[in-house]
Amino acid sequence: MENLYFYTKLQPLKVAVADLFREEHFHDVPTSWHLVICDVKNSTQAISMGRHNDVNLVAAGSLIAALNIAKKYGVEVPFFFGGDGSTVLVPEEILKEALGGLSAHNANTQKNFGLQMHIGSLSVKELRDSGHSVRLAKIEIDSVYSKAVIVGDGMQYAEQKIKQAKTEETDTLFQNRELNLTGLECRWNKVKPQLDEAVNVCYLIEALHPSQQITIYADVLKNIEAVYGDLQMRHPLSKERLKPLLSLQKLKREMLIKFGKWKSAYFIEAFLRTFFGRFYFKYNWKIAGLRGQDYLSQLIAHADTLAIDGRINTIICGTKDRHEKFLDYLSQKEGKGVLIFGHHVSKESVITCYIENRKARHVHFVDGADGGYTEAAKEFKTKLKELALT
Repeated sequence: MENLYFYTKLQPLKVAVADLFREEHFHDVPTSWHLVICDVKNSTQAISMGRHNDVNLVAAGSLIAALNIAKKYGVEVPFFFGGDGSTVLVPEEILKEALGGLSAHNANTQKNFGLQMHIGSLSVKELRDSGHSVRLAKIEIDSVYSKAVIVGDGMQYAEQKIKQAKTEETDTLFQNRELNLTGLECRWNKVKPQLDEAVNVCYLIEALHPSQQITIYADVLKNIEAVYGDLQMRHPLSKERLKPLLSLQKLKREMLIKFGKWKSAYFIEAFLRTFFGRFYFKYNWKIAGLRGQDYLSQLIAHADTLAIDGRINTIICGTKDRHEKFLDYLSQKEGKGVLIFGHHVSKESVITCYIENRKARHVHFVDGADGGYTEAAKEFKTKLKELALT
């Protein structure tokens, strides 16, 4: 039972992300835990057809399906959003049920959206036996929200191995599975940068030698701070630009991804919440003890704009000259064989939300509006293939 609550009991560190990268801050994940990886099949093709919102929604839904299973058992688990997929680390005790919940989400996604996910898991023991590692730290974002940071090449190895599998692991589970995406919402309009001359860039950055990740990532994050400023200065979201989107089509997609069918009562409630939400934020009303502008501040603080899972995944807002300066830094490091990177420029960002409760416990997954992370991965994978040939 001790391993079941490994992450729940891990005390979050109150440090800046760049200062987190010290050997003593990272812990071995118990060998009985499993990496569960979900990936939208043919996501690049779907995005090229203008379906980036659907891909993003399905990927976020896979995280929420797994997180709701963990919540059922009172277990906190690390999770990572990737634009067209997700990764969750779960203890063995809830693995089968988590895969079952993901399978239900996958079946609903195929039925209502025509998109299919590749789902599988790999134990930490198998990773280590194969010569790969997963070490984890926990960092405090605020008093109610913390997130995991991982070093090691285990996540990337697991992703490759699972994608190469010929059959879906969830195919072997029982067919009677419950769809539970409670908390999923997608009611925000696309968000433009606060400055008209700024753009968002999604970056994927990976150290070529896993043993050097701690040193290299600390340097990369310090350079991000030096070029773009602190998180508030480089954040893709701002109170001024965050606007609820009253779209019947968007509400319908949210309803179908959550329930797999039409629910009139839910649709009406969601419509009314979104309609009055515009006034709640504009006039800073106080509802259930929380003012509209305070909620927006929490949303920005809880926005998932930086994920580190053995690879840095981040979306940064900045002016063209700042992006060029940072790209010069990355190119120099890449030329020296230190790291490899991919990037993609987006004029807007999109948000998909997981709301446990509106007062404090909510997380917001951010991506480039035109498939930012997926497009960045195209450049990244091309470079990886070229590197393998040299």
